[in-house]
Amino acid sequence: MTSFHLQTAATLIVVAQLSNFAFGLERKGSLRREEVLPSSSSWPITIPLRREAVPVKRKGQVVSHKTSYSGQLTVGTPPQAFSMVFDTGSGHLIVPSSACVNETCLAHNRYDIAASSSARAINVDGSDVASDELCDQATIGFGTGSVVGEFVREKVCMGPQCLEMDIVMAVEMSAKPFKSSSFDGIFGLGLGGLSMTPAFNIFNRLASEGAPIKQFGVFLSGGDEGESQSEIVLGGYNVQRLLTPLSWAPVTNPELGHWQVKIKEVRIGGRTIDLCDDGSCRGIVDTGTSHLGVPGEGFDDISSLLTTAAVTQGDCRDVEGLSVELVLDGLTVKLSPRNYMRPLALPEGMNVGSQKGVTVPSFAGASQVRGAADTKVSRSSGVDGNRCVPRLLPVNMPEPLGPKLFILGEPVLTQYYTVYDFGAKRIGFGASASVSNKRALNVIKEDAEDEHEEEIVALMQVSFSLSLRVQRTFREPSDGLALL
Repeated sequence: MTSFHLQTAATLIVVAQLSNFAFGLERKGSLRREEVLPSSSSWPITIPLRREAVPVKRKGQVVSHKTSYSGQLTVGTPPQAFSMVFDTGSGHLIVPSSACVNETCLAHNRYDIAASSSARAINVDGSDVASDELCDQATIGFGTGSVVGEFVREKVCMGPQCLEMDIVMAVEMSAKPFKSSSFDGIFGLGLGGLSMTPAFNIFNRLASEGAPIKQFGVFLSGGDEGESQSEIVLGGYNVQRLLTPLSWAPVTNPELGHWQVKIKEVRIGGRTIDLCDDGSCRGIVDTGTSHLGVPGEGFDDISSLLTTAAVTQGDCRDVEGLSVELVLDGLTVKLSPRNYMRPLALPEGMNVGSQKGVTVPSFAGASQVRGAADTKVSRSSGVDGNRCVPRLLPVNMPEPLGPKLFILGEPVLTQYYTVYDFGAKRIGFGASASVSNKRALNVIKEDAEDEHEEEIVALMQVSFSLSLRVQRTFREPSDGLALL
């Protein structure tokens, strides 16, 4: 097993002092001294992320795309490669198992436990599972989709760094969102409360190995022409992806496992709405969700305010629309139509998106979900009866996460570079060095055509249930061949 040792040398990184106004940062973060690692060290690790857009059709017409971001890692000895969504909203590393033979799993790379010399089949408590014994299984639910998995202790490599951790082998995967997506699995980057045991949590495993890794940074591009590649940096962050210094918001209720912040106030078009007047609003920062999630009870009103007539046949992200401001502890996150609007206008009567949004399957209110994403809005239509509609997702979660829960997904994360500090339990926000942000600050002026991409992927972990000692899906055959 690889042990980690870190030597550091300090140097001053200067970040351009650009206007914070356009990005809603109400206080300036001070420049910090970054610790730059010598070339002999393998930390921090930068993992490139590929932006994928899968077309969504209605009546034979492409009306939007669902988007996701994924990067590469390997599992096992010899290494088996997988494309993974690095998801701040979940708490486990999940790969499809070779024992899973439904259409969803067959569309992806599958992990073969029999082909790895470093694999140990385990129960959830870490005890070994013999080939003739029953094993534990877990069902993990996400905002969209679910998996059923068994467990293995295995070698996981991120670039040059490897460690041993407990992972989930999916023996069942739902068709949505996994079947049509190019990524194979999920690498959960949530806090410990989202993981079944500490051995499943990447941060606990790094700490137990003595790795001096306290932060990671995420840059998600918006798909603009000429945009830099998306990336995640493990063990620090990339100041070249920032246009403004970081402002920090504390994580609230970290024991729940989510990167969750308090939302003190919500403004639409500069006017405060009363949704958060009681002080109970929270927001989960989730790299695995493609939309801006809003509480179900406020969904219809917010959607109506942000929906507008399509005045041209062009990109809806270029329309004149209302701003959205989320006031956090320490900063204000500000979004424009460029961030939250669907690129393609929708004809009157045509709707896309989730019928029920994000909820817990066993939640009593799930059958009567408020704010269904296809709710018709009252604003008038524009050219050819078309409307520009925001990328919103209704969130109907019970306590302790809900009921007034926002999900700060791709619309926020393409506007802001985010840094996750699991030592200090805080999240840093700075204006992302994206093409659209640079253009807004007149750093660049050339026009660029954008891809029309969008539709819902929500990988925020909302539930898991554990079944102890069930019939094992994979058994080692006597001839040494893997059973498929």
